Amino acid sequence: MRFLLAAVVAVLVLAGLPVAQAPRAAAQGDNPVQLDVTNVTPSVVADGGPGEVVISGRLTNTSGNRIDDIEARVQRGDPTSSEPAVQRAMRSATSTVTEPAFSPVADGLAPGQQIPVELRIPLTGPNSLQLTQPGVYPLLVNVNGVQAVGGRARIAESRFLLPVLSTPGNPAPPPQHPTDVSMLVPIVDYPRLVREALPGMRPVLVDDTLSTSLAPGGRLYELLQAVTDSAPAGSPLGSALCFAIDPDLLITVRAMQGPYQVQQPNNTLAEGIGTGAANLWLSKLREATSGRCVIALPYADADVAALARAGLPDLVNIAMDGADLLKDKSLLGVEPRSVLWPVEGALADPASGDLPRTVLVEPQALNIPAGSLDPVRIRGRDMTAVPIDPLLTSALDPLRDTPRKTTDLSPPGGQLESAQNALGALTFRATRGSVGDATSVLVPPRRWNLRGDDLRTLLDGMQHLTDAGLIRPRALPEPSPATLPEADLNYPVEAGAAEVAQPVLKQLAEQNFKVGDLYRSSRRDPSTDVEPGRITTPLVNGLLRGASSAWRGKPNAAAHWVDLGRGTIEEILDKVRIEESQTPLVGASPDSPTPLVVVNELPITVAVVFRIPQVPGVQVQDDFGGVATIPANGRRGFWLQTTAQRAGTFTLDVTMTTEHGTQFGSTKRLSYQSGNYGPLILIITLSAAALLVLMSARRIFKRLRARQRRRAAEQSGETDETPSADPPETAQIATTEGDRNPS
Repeated sequence: MRFLLAAVVAVLVLAGLPVAQAPRAAAQGDNPVQLDVTNVTPSVVADGGPGEVVISGRLTNTSGNRIDDIEARVQRGDPTSSEPAVQRAMRSATSTVTEPAFSPVADGLAPGQQIPVELRIPLTGPNSLQLTQPGVYPLLVNVNGVQAVGGRARIAESRFLLPVLSTPGNPAPPPQHPTDVSMLVPIVDYPRLVREALPGMRPVLVDDTLSTSLAPGGRLYELLQAVTDSAPAGSPLGSALCFAIDPDLLITVRAMQGPYQVQQPNNTLAEGIGTGAANLWLSKLREATSGRCVIALPYADADVAALARAGLPDLVNIAMDGADLLKDKSLLGVEPRSVLWPVEGALADPASGDLPRTVLVEPQALNIPAGSLDPVRIRGRDMTAVPIDPLLTSALDPLRDTPRKTTDLSPPGGQLESAQNALGALTFRATRGSVGDATSVLVPPRRWNLRGDDLRTLLDGMQHLTDAGLIRPRALPEPSPATLPEADLNYPVEAGAAEVAQPVLKQLAEQNFKVGDLYRSSRRDPSTDVEPGRITTPLVNGLLRGASSAWRGKPNAAAHWVDLGRGTIEEILDKVRIEESQTPLVGASPDSPTPLVVVNELPITVAVVFRIPQVPGVQVQDDFGGVATIPANGRRGFWLQTTAQRAGTFTLDVTMTTEHGTQFGSTKRLSYQSGNYGPLILIITLSAAALLVLMSARRIFKRLRARQRRRAAEQSGETDETPSADPPETAQIATTEGDRNPS
């Protein structure tokens, strides 16, 4: 079959048809060789620039077979004429219309071997891109080779957009009205922190991969370095950037600045190694954000729409409180703008919780005219909705229309292609796809996986478009809602289907109640000067990690993180406990008090209530006149007033809770021995006395009857020879000497 396909390709080539129309040996993504494009020069073609495009990259043989006679060429398609055409060019294979000759790349490529590649293609003339007019052109890098089976076929490819502002020798005038442009720079990772530093407890991370991302060459470090290099603070382009920061990432990095531990596959803990990287990165973040626009994401990038739809506005408010962390001088010391960027750019209606006055939303999440990017006022709320530019967002996020759009690092591959597509889409928006006076807001994926050099390419290209008069950098818009037309929110069905599952949020809410209950049952102790929030806030933060956008569509992962939060809450509650008793408690009297010692290892005073189920035979007074308080880092003894109604060994189950029922520690089973025989002895004594009286009365009665019979016998003159119907009384043997008859 493959020989037949090769023959067909040969026939089509001879017939003068574009090779791009021929069937390929493998579908895109299944190619035996991976092509990683690392540089395109120039990224934006304009008059006065070089007369050729140079494409550099790497070829890696990912198959198990050697591939020989490798060659490549660069082809182009027709310039895009509409927004859907731009979308198609970025998402799928489009036809090409040029056929330059193939250039040799390598004689062969062994399995696993990697080689550099550089292709040069003139802009005009023979074997060129044949550019004759400005536009946004789809390019195809087509790599062919001879495989062991199937003959010559396409073995690798790369597709991206090339913006052409003007052809050589034909400068084009800029548009009359440049397009206003603003862009977010997301500083977001995955939840990593299992437990924050708490009194007597060191911070624990689920793994140590964040240390690599924070170090030079890592994803998060390179994002900051590229922005600092290509769009420094105070520059026109720098003023158009706004950092979107997850407060949970800052808390995690702060935890890594000191000694911390990392979970191991065998459930042990190892020392973390990222302290140096954390210190360096936080310093770099302060430098990059100084004097710039900064917005705070909900804590742990929590899915506030899902929390609101679950009827948990309090948790929405807690998540939004993470903005205060950005003001902390030990972290950033910046004043964040009051702007919300919700997950998937969508809010449920009615939006609940104390939300910022400006929200960045996808156009599909609003009832607005198709193609409009004009801000609107959300009906019924004093809130402005600023539409995100869907064309530019699609260019920056290849996973935008997939189930992985909020969970995975994006782009997963082809980072430079994404940067080129963004420049192409931006050029189209500024020329043939103008949206009037609206600002085009570029919103990358939350977990932006762009290499530093590729981000520099994007920013340098944006600066080129600025210099050419096509775009005008603008700060992130935040118009007053009073001046805007109204529109309704439109929560997309697919967004609701992917949000964090309601059963998981129910578990989260149950654990959050315990944390709130602990807060209400605690107060600052003068000896330690620790506010209860110092203990409870990290516990809530841990729960919010279970509602992170990282777990949308992944209920098991979300439930796992809620369970991790629950485990930390239980550890804290267990620090207030009843001290173990090594010997059974013995009551010396019926109402002996039972000693009980409570230990509090928390640096805050806590109020407790004792709850003891009734035990037959024992009465226990456990209210102590109401709620009892245990001092911070201290212990307190109590006496349970116990009254035993009988002797024996009794089991008392003692539970400590808050006033509203949240349990501290575990239930303690106390063994209580009572020597109280009072009621039993009284019963035995009375019974013995009654029996003694009865026996004495019987003896007296018998004695009286015997005497009466003797007297009767004497009076009748009966003798011993006369038999008696009854035996003589003397036959009744006396039990004591005093009872015998006189002789």
